[in-house]
Amino acid sequence: MTLQKRHTLITAATALTLLAATPLLAGPHRARTLQMDDKGQWVEKSTPLPGTPAGDMHTIQQQLRDKTPRKALAAIKTFIKKYSQSHPLYPRAMIANAEALIGLHRYGKAHELLQQFLNQYSGSQLTDEALRLEFLVAEAYLSGTKRKLFGLKLLSGTDAAEQILDTIAIDYPESRYAEYAVKTKADHLFNQGEYLLAELEYSQLVKDFPHGQYHELALRRSAEAALAGFRGIEYDDAALIEAKERYRDFQIRYPLPAQRDHVDRILDGVERKRAEKEFSIGQYYESIDHIASAVFYYRSVITNWPDTLAADNARTRLNLYNTEPQSPNTRSATSKTN
Repeated sequence: MTLQKRHTLITAATALTLLAATPLLAGPHRARTLQMDDKGQWVEKSTPLPGTPAGDMHTIQQQLRDKTPRKALAAIKTFIKKYSQSHPLYPRAMIANAEALIGLHRYGKAHELLQQFLNQYSGSQLTDEALRLEFLVAEAYLSGTKRKLFGLKLLSGTDAAEQILDTIAIDYPESRYAEYAVKTKADHLFNQGEYLLAELEYSQLVKDFPHGQYHELALRRSAEAALAGFRGIEYDDAALIEAKERYRDFQIRYPLPAQRDHVDRILDGVERKRAEKEFSIGQYYESIDHIASAVFYYRSVITNWPDTLAADNARTRLNLYNTEPQSPNTRSATSKTN
C-alpha cells in the first residue's frame, strides 16, 4: 500500500470517527455536506448558488427531504420551463417529479413518468433510484391503494404492482431490487391464498438467486405453498408429492433450521395425508363394487404407509374380504393385472 493511500484511509477513518462521536456532526444531513477532495481530505461541500441549475435542483431535493411535495412539484415545473428538457439535469428532475407525485399518492402518474424515464435513460446513474421509486408504487398498490379511472379510484392496483415487480426482476436482474421484487410478489400471492402461483414465484427465487439473502426463506415457503395447495383427499395429491420433495430439499440444505421448524413432523403429516388419499381411492372403488381395484389400493396403503391410521383402516377392509396384505413383489405383480 502506498503512503498516499494509507494516508487517505487514515484520514477517512478519522473523519468517520468524528462523525459518529460528535453529536453536532452525526446524522445523514451532515454526511451529505461532506466530500473527499483530490488530496484525500474531507471538506465541506459548497452549496450551489440559487438561480443556477444546480442551485434550483438543490432546492427541489431539499423540499422533497422536508416532505413538501407540492412545493417540489411547483419548483420542478419552473425548473423544466426555465432550463428545458435538453438540460443535463433534466433526468434528475424527472426522478424528483416522480418522487413528489408519490408523496402526493398520485401513483399512476408517478409510474408513467418512471416508465418514461427508464425507457429514455435506463443504464444511467439514476436507474437504481428509479427502480426504488417503482418499488414504492408497487408496494402502495399491493397494500390496497386503488388505481384511478377518469379521476375515480375504481380499479385494483394488484395487476399493476405485479407487472412492475416482474419488470424489475426480468429487465434489471443485476439490480439490488431484482431479488426482492420476486420475493415481494411471492409473499403477496402466498398471503392472498394463491398458493400455486406463490410456489412458482418462490421456486423462481430459489433458481435465479441461489446465493441470495432469501434463498432459505424461499425454499421453505415453496414447500409451505405446495402443501397449502393440497385441497383435500377428494383432490389430486400432486401437491403433497411436490411438498414432500421441497421439504426434503430444505432439510438437506438447511438441516438446523429444518430441525428447529420440526420439518420431520411436517413430512410425517404429509405421508399421513397421502395414505388417507390412497385409502379414499380404495373406498371409492369399493363403493362401486370394483373390489379388485379396492383391494389393490388398500394393499398399497399398508405397503407404503404401514404405521398410519389409514393402514389400520385398510387392514380392516381387507379382513372383510378375507384378503391378506401382499408383499411388495406380489403387489407389483397385482398392479400389472389391474
